[in-house]
Amino acid sequence: MRRITRRRLLLGLGALAACGLGAAAGLSGSRWYERPLQKVPEAAPVQPPPRWSIEARYYGSSQIEGTINCSACHGTTDQPLHVSYCHIPHAGTYVQCALCPHRCIIAEGERGLCRVREHRNGRLYSMVYGNPCALGVDPIEKKPFYHFLPGATAFSLATAGCSLRCLYCQNWSISQVPPEETQNADLPPEDVVRSAQQSNAPVIAYTYSEPTVSFEYMLDTALKGREAGLRSVVVSSGFINPDPLRELCQAVDGIKIDLKGFNEEFYQRVCSAELGPVLRAIEIVHEMGVHLEIVNLVVPTLNDDLDQLRALSRWLAREVSADVPLHFSRFFPQYKLMNLPPTPVETLKQAREVALEEGLRYVYVGNVPGHEWDNTYCPACGQAVILRQGFSVLEYHLKGSACAFCGQQIPGVWWPGQPQAGPSALPVGQVLMDGRPG
Repeated sequence: MRRITRRRLLLGLGALAACGLGAAAGLSGSRWYERPLQKVPEAAPVQPPPRWSIEARYYGSSQIEGTINCSACHGTTDQPLHVSYCHIPHAGTYVQCALCPHRCIIAEGERGLCRVREHRNGRLYSMVYGNPCALGVDPIEKKPFYHFLPGATAFSLATAGCSLRCLYCQNWSISQVPPEETQNADLPPEDVVRSAQQSNAPVIAYTYSEPTVSFEYMLDTALKGREAGLRSVVVSSGFINPDPLRELCQAVDGIKIDLKGFNEEFYQRVCSAELGPVLRAIEIVHEMGVHLEIVNLVVPTLNDDLDQLRALSRWLAREVSADVPLHFSRFFPQYKLMNLPPTPVETLKQAREVALEEGLRYVYVGNVPGHEWDNTYCPACGQAVILRQGFSVLEYHLKGSACAFCGQQIPGVWWPGQPQAGPSALPVGQVLMDGRPG
């Protein structure tokens, strides 16, 4: 029998321990293994259509040899480890995307978690520039924006991909796939502006899927739209790093952020993301003076705890502003959460009550058509200054930005006179390509 030396035995035990550590982390859901930073969902074609690719902003490159500082990807760790301990191989040149908090490290020919940002020859490229997969003309209330040009139509567009993995995603058929799996249009920024003008839409909305993954396309389109007198609004998860967010804020007029919950575990388990960066994004949007609205989709058993909803409302009122509109929206079974029931309207009523108790002045209930809490009420005199039926504005009682009844200032982006919805070249709400209005 061959004798095993002490050195071989220790090496073998070390290898088993390393494997056991990875297995234990996988079973326990510990953060360093579970974070999707290193995962690359799909292989990408080597030479995609150059017309729809553009070099990305906000990334860096590095040569990885021997050891790697694991804390750069996985949070805190005691010391740098040899790359053989990692769950993906490390060799050669990688790029690290700096657009969102995932900070994906991407090998040659691969893409980040969003499925649309690809490493090619040491450079990172966006693969969806001028290549939207969903187009529509919607009421701006559908986004929802309730304090931004009520009654306006918004020319809406989306590209494939998303930086999150929400289990209840409404538009999973476009957000959870790469652009090769969607039906796309060839629509560069100048054509988006022209299409919005032809639709008599004063607003361009980046919506349906997560617009920040197409950052370069959105930024260029918003700037061209501004030159043409059009406004831009963004419907986002807010999962974006501070520097690109600040640049975006200089180009757009309104941002609605889905604050999906007020619990870190919920964000990680249900959305594959983190709460902290979203809270910071909300603060930055407010600091930059961009119109801000917040939506919280209330999901039964997952984020409907009233104490959490109260904490969310308290944070928004005290750390941001009591004037930020907050929408509590009703959940309906979608995607991978078909087993849950719709949110009881009573839960939304209680959520609204605790938000008002915490000092928020404009709290709405969404996905409950015709409800009285769809209206905007003056916090001073209590009169309905904007009366809505579904996504339609029935009555508008503002003079500039002031309540027509008592003169109280109502924060928002308002018409100088009466709403100017105007006729649209297409029926409002019509979807021109795949994607649900929203």
